[in-house]
Amino acid sequence: MANITNAKLTIRHDHNKKLAHATVTCDVNFTALELCQMKTCREGRHFKLKCQLWGADSGLTGADDFLFTYGNAFFFPDGSPTATESRTFDVTLGEGVLDEDWGQDEVYGKLLLTNLTSAIQVTKKTNQVHHSF
Repeated sequence: MANITNAKLTIRHDHNKKLAHATVTCDVNFTALELCQMKTCREGRHFKLKCQLWGADSGLTGADDFLFTYGNAFFFPDGSPTATESRTFDVTLGEGVLDEDWGQDEVYGKLLLTNLTSAIQVTKKTNQVHHSF
């Protein structure tokens, strides 16, 4: 099954404008069989990659807080399928979207890669960004 590597979140916070620019990058790695299938059947959609932002929560419940889903999704194969595909999700949000708890916030990206044939989903978390929004 395909996997996700090099998942990274960066956030630039503009305190004056009260905006946060969140960028998630990753690589999607396909097996030789998946690459062969995508090259042979280019007209079909085999995989879908989505990204979300979450707030890590180490409180009593331990449940992380869902914050945001990026509006764009990537489908594979694209025009030139390769064994490793690099993708970037980029958005500017009001800082309040990332203000997920008291004091310092811990925000991470969650990448979701779905095999559209088998419905199997692989997820990968990015690093956590610690900042007060």
